[in-house]
Amino acid sequence: MRSPIGSARRDDGGFSLLELLISAAILPIVLGAAYFAFIGMTNNYSNVQATSDATGEAQKGLDTLVRELRQAREIQDGGGAFADATSSSCSFYCDVNLDGIPELVTYYVQGNDLYRGVGVPTTQVYPYNYPTRDQTMFVRVMNIGGMTAQAVFTYYNSADGVVAVTSSNMNTISAVGIHLLATRPSQSGFVSVDFSTKVKIRALFDSLS
Repeated sequence: MRSPIGSARRDDGGFSLLELLISAAILPIVLGAAYFAFIGMTNNYSNVQATSDATGEAQKGLDTLVRELRQAREIQDGGGAFADATSSSCSFYCDVNLDGIPELVTYYVQGNDLYRGVGVPTTQVYPYNYPTRDQTMFVRVMNIGGMTAQAVFTYYNSADGVVAVTSSNMNTISAVGIHLLATRPSQSGFVSVDFSTKVKIRALFDSLS
């Protein structure tokens, strides 16, 4: 049946003006929510990646440092295992290459990095002569955004008391506390991974743990 002349014809496949206006009002809200969700996911991934990088770097350095400190030894009876000990550096005797002759191992913080050096003696028997040691960057502990890079050493005697180290009491050190803080940038700022441990020197004072 034909529609009467002048009657309105409704197209069920289209949108009314009111529906278009509502869609135009809602669309920015939906797009904004999607954008902020995407930014949140990106920042979260960046934080996870930065944390993973900092953790891997710090753990690598800490594992080697702990292993070598545990194996530190005296080169003369009663002389202790350390040639130097400060809050930001330590030098100790350790048979790194397992040839029966102790090397002089040094760790120290300079700028944003933890350095490691190994001095190989030029003599085979005591007194050993250690030449200038080659120093290589061992772990990057970045000082970014006002966060301080740290590799702090604390020293303990056999009674577990903190040693205020001097040249006359360095031979009393039997354990070392290590605090390593590694910082990395991420899209939302900076992330920091903090490692702390205490290492007993097995060869000294009957410390086997």
